Amino acid sequence: MLRSRAVIVWLSSHVLRLMCRYARELSPLENGGFLLGWRSGEDRIVVDLRGPGPRALHGRHRFIPDHAWQVSEINRAFEASRGDLDYLGDWHSHPDGIAEMSELDSATLLQIARRVSAPLMVIVAVRETEWHPQCWKGDLIRPLLRRRLVATPQEIKIFEPPARWPSQSAA
Repeated sequence: MLRSRAVIVWLSSHVLRLMCRYARELSPLENGGFLLGWRSGEDRIVVDLRGPGPRALHGRHRFIPDHAWQVSEINRAFEASRGDLDYLGDWHSHPDGIAEMSELDSATLLQIARRVSAPLMVIVAVRETEWHPQCWKGDLIRPLLRRRLVATPQEIKIFEPPARWPSQSAA
Protein backbone atom coordinates (compact mmCIF):
# COMPACT_ATOMS: atom_id res chain seq x y z
CA MET A 1 0.00 0.00 0.00
CA LEU A 2 1.17 3.53 -0.78
CA ARG A 3 2.42 5.41 2.22
CA SER A 4 1.79 9.12 1.79
CA ARG A 5 4.78 11.17 2.84
CA ALA A 6 3.95 14.11 5.05
CA VAL A 7 4.91 17.52 3.79
CA ILE A 8 5.22 20.82 5.52
CA VAL A 9 2.91 23.38 3.98
CA TRP A 10 4.53 26.79 4.36
CA LEU A 11 1.63 29.25 4.20
CA SER A 12 2.39 32.93 3.75
CA SER A 13 0.70 35.11 6.37
CA HIS A 14 -0.46 37.25 3.44
CA VAL A 15 -2.26 34.23 1.92
CA LEU A 16 -3.84 33.30 5.27
CA ARG A 17 -5.16 36.86 5.69
CA LEU A 18 -6.67 36.76 2.17
CA MET A 19 -8.30 33.38 2.83
CA CYS A 20 -9.82 34.68 6.06
CA ARG A 21 -11.03 37.86 4.35
CA TYR A 22 -12.72 35.86 1.57
CA ALA A 23 -14.25 33.52 4.16
CA ARG A 24 -15.60 36.39 6.30
CA GLU A 25 -17.03 38.21 3.26
CA LEU A 26 -19.53 35.44 2.45
CA SER A 27 -20.01 33.77 5.82
CA PRO A 28 -22.26 31.87 6.56
CA LEU A 29 -21.85 30.70 2.94
CA GLU A 30 -18.76 28.79 1.79
CA ASN A 31 -16.13 30.58 -0.28
CA GLY A 32 -12.90 29.38 -1.82
CA GLY A 33 -10.41 29.39 -4.64
CA PHE A 34 -7.00 27.96 -5.48
CA LEU A 35 -3.43 28.09 -4.17
CA LEU A 36 -0.28 29.13 -6.01
CA GLY A 37 3.33 28.61 -5.01
CA TRP A 38 6.27 26.26 -5.25
CA ARG A 39 7.21 22.70 -4.52
CA SER A 40 10.47 22.34 -2.61
CA GLY A 41 11.25 18.66 -2.34
CA GLU A 42 8.23 17.25 -0.52
CA ASP A 43 7.30 20.63 1.00
CA ARG A 44 4.93 23.20 -0.49
CA ILE A 45 5.35 26.97 -0.21
CA VAL A 46 2.03 28.78 -0.71
CA VAL A 47 2.69 32.39 -1.70
CA ASP A 48 -0.47 33.46 -3.47
CA LEU A 49 -4.10 32.52 -4.04
CA ARG A 50 -7.11 33.43 -6.06
CA GLY A 51 -10.71 33.59 -4.99
CA PRO A 52 -13.78 31.90 -6.41
CA GLY A 53 -14.27 33.73 -9.69
CA PRO A 54 -17.23 35.85 -10.81
CA ARG A 55 -19.57 32.95 -11.65
CA ALA A 56 -18.91 30.80 -8.58
CA LEU A 57 -21.82 29.37 -6.62
CA HIS A 58 -21.88 29.61 -2.83
CA GLY A 59 -24.03 27.62 -0.42
CA ARG A 60 -24.07 26.87 3.29
CA HIS A 61 -22.42 23.47 2.75
CA ARG A 62 -21.10 23.70 -0.78
CA PHE A 63 -18.93 25.87 -2.96
CA ILE A 64 -18.57 25.53 -6.75
CA PRO A 65 -15.82 27.70 -8.26
CA ASP A 66 -15.95 29.43 -11.61
CA HIS A 67 -13.79 26.79 -13.33
CA ALA A 68 -13.20 28.63 -16.62
CA TRP A 69 -12.11 31.77 -14.75
CA GLN A 70 -9.82 29.72 -12.50
CA VAL A 71 -8.08 28.03 -15.45
CA SER A 72 -7.56 31.44 -17.03
CA GLU A 73 -6.15 32.84 -13.76
CA ILE A 74 -3.80 29.87 -13.31
CA ASN A 75 -2.45 30.42 -16.83
CA ARG A 76 -2.16 34.16 -16.23
CA ALA A 77 -0.25 33.66 -12.96
CA PHE A 78 2.05 31.11 -14.59
CA GLU A 79 2.83 33.44 -17.49
CA ALA A 80 3.20 36.56 -15.29
CA SER A 81 5.68 34.71 -13.07
CA ARG A 82 7.52 33.32 -16.13
CA GLY A 83 6.70 29.80 -15.01
CA ASP A 84 7.70 30.33 -11.40
CA LEU A 85 4.28 29.91 -9.76
CA ASP A 86 2.53 26.57 -9.88
CA TYR A 87 -1.00 25.46 -9.03
CA LEU A 88 -0.78 23.59 -5.69
CA GLY A 89 -4.41 22.83 -4.92
CA ASP A 90 -7.66 24.35 -3.71
CA TRP A 91 -8.87 26.08 -0.58
CA HIS A 92 -12.33 26.83 0.78
CA SER A 93 -14.10 27.85 3.95
CA HIS A 94 -16.30 25.95 6.37
CA PRO A 95 -18.14 28.75 8.20
CA ASP A 96 -19.80 26.22 10.51
CA GLY A 97 -16.50 25.90 12.41
CA ILE A 98 -15.48 22.37 11.39
CA ALA A 99 -12.22 22.18 9.42
CA GLU A 100 -12.62 18.55 8.36
CA MET A 101 -12.88 17.01 4.93
CA SER A 102 -16.43 16.14 3.90
CA GLU A 103 -17.28 13.42 1.38
CA LEU A 104 -17.72 16.15 -1.23
CA ASP A 105 -14.29 17.59 -0.34
CA SER A 106 -12.74 14.12 -0.75
CA ALA A 107 -14.44 13.68 -4.13
CA THR A 108 -13.15 17.09 -5.25
CA LEU A 109 -9.62 16.28 -4.10
CA LEU A 110 -9.81 12.96 -5.99
CA GLN A 111 -10.78 14.80 -9.20
CA ILE A 112 -7.86 17.21 -8.74
CA ALA A 113 -5.43 14.36 -7.96
CA ARG A 114 -6.30 12.75 -11.30
CA ARG A 115 -4.75 15.79 -13.02
CA VAL A 116 -2.22 17.14 -10.49
CA SER A 117 0.32 15.19 -8.48
CA ALA A 118 -0.27 15.33 -4.71
CA PRO A 119 -2.60 18.36 -4.61
CA LEU A 120 -3.41 20.25 -1.42
CA MET A 121 -6.82 21.01 0.05
CA VAL A 122 -6.83 23.78 2.67
CA ILE A 123 -9.98 24.39 4.67
CA VAL A 124 -10.38 27.47 6.86
CA ALA A 125 -12.98 27.28 9.61
CA VAL A 126 -13.99 29.72 12.29
CA ARG A 127 -13.54 28.83 15.97
CA GLU A 128 -15.06 31.44 18.23
CA THR A 129 -13.98 34.55 16.28
CA GLU A 130 -10.76 33.34 14.61
CA TRP A 131 -10.37 31.52 11.30
CA HIS A 132 -7.95 28.56 11.39
CA PRO A 133 -6.53 26.56 8.46
CA GLN A 134 -6.23 22.77 8.15
CA CYS A 135 -4.56 21.09 5.19
CA TRP A 136 -4.67 17.70 3.47
CA LYS A 137 -2.59 16.28 0.64
CA GLY A 138 -4.24 13.92 -1.82
CA ASP A 139 -2.47 10.87 -3.20
CA LEU A 140 -3.93 8.29 -5.56
CA ILE A 141 -3.54 4.60 -4.93
CA ARG A 142 -4.41 2.20 -7.71
CA PRO A 143 -6.08 -1.02 -6.76
CA LEU A 144 -6.94 -3.36 -9.58
CA LEU A 145 -10.26 -1.86 -10.60
CA ARG A 146 -10.31 1.80 -9.60
CA ARG A 147 -8.25 4.60 -8.22
CA ARG A 148 -8.73 5.58 -4.62
CA LEU A 149 -7.72 8.73 -2.81
CA VAL A 150 -5.70 8.84 0.37
CA ALA A 151 -6.04 12.28 1.97
CA THR A 152 -3.53 12.82 4.75
CA PRO A 153 -3.42 15.79 7.12
CA GLN A 154 -0.39 18.02 6.68
CA GLU A 155 1.45 20.32 9.02
CA ILE A 156 0.97 24.03 8.27
CA LYS A 157 3.59 26.60 9.21
CA ILE A 158 2.74 30.27 8.77
CA PHE A 159 5.62 32.49 7.67
CA GLU A 160 6.12 36.20 7.15
CA PRO A 161 7.09 36.89 3.54
CA PRO A 162 9.96 39.27 2.84
CA ALA A 163 9.06 42.93 2.29
CA ARG A 164 9.78 42.64 -1.45
CA TRP A 165 7.91 39.44 -2.08
CA PRO A 166 7.62 38.71 -5.82
CA SER A 167 3.95 37.74 -6.04
CA GLN A 168 1.57 39.19 -3.50
CA SER A 169 -1.47 39.79 -5.63
CA ALA A 170 -4.41 41.84 -4.58
CA ALA A 171 -6.40 38.69 -5.43
